[in-house]
Amino acid sequence: MKAMLSRAAEGWTITPVRFSDCSKLPILLLLGLLLPAGCEDRGGKKARQETTEAKATVAKLELKLAGAVQKISDLQEELKAVRQTRDELQEQSDSIRQEREQALLLAQQAKEVVTDLTARADGQANTTASLEKQIAELNAKVQEQKKIIEEFEKKAVAQPVEAETIEEIKDKTLPAEPNEAMTG
Repeated sequence: MKAMLSRAAEGWTITPVRFSDCSKLPILLLLGLLLPAGCEDRGGKKARQETTEAKATVAKLELKLAGAVQKISDLQEELKAVRQTRDELQEQSDSIRQEREQALLLAQQAKEVVTDLTARADGQANTTASLEKQIAELNAKVQEQKKIIEEFEKKAVAQPVEAETIEEIKDKTLPAEPNEAMTG
């Protein structure tokens, strides 16, 4: 019994061969030589094909990786811009908040001034009304005294006054100054 070497997928194996006729030996040897060469060629082709596919896959992955790296870079730039904008908006918000507080303080002060002026205006309205009342009373007294004076003048024309003159009568009945009556 003779053995023949053959190549299987896992590696080289020895296969027993029975020869009843030795004339077939050169053909078998030729097949033995060609068979491993053909297997090697198929395995090489397969390995080259797998290598090509792996290279193509690596190239695709490298392309995707480059795209992802670029996208990450773009997102980092966008994040930087967003952070900067956020900081600027925070500063503006703080500034607006301070301005609002100042405006509220000014509004409160203005309200207090308006309240004070309103109180003063009410007080002055009362004072004005009181003064107008006093003026009306004084005007009424002046009218009464004018009537008295006219009566005295009529009597004086009708009778000569011996002891007193019209001026003396006026001095007795009228106050010296109309404003003195207001203060007194």
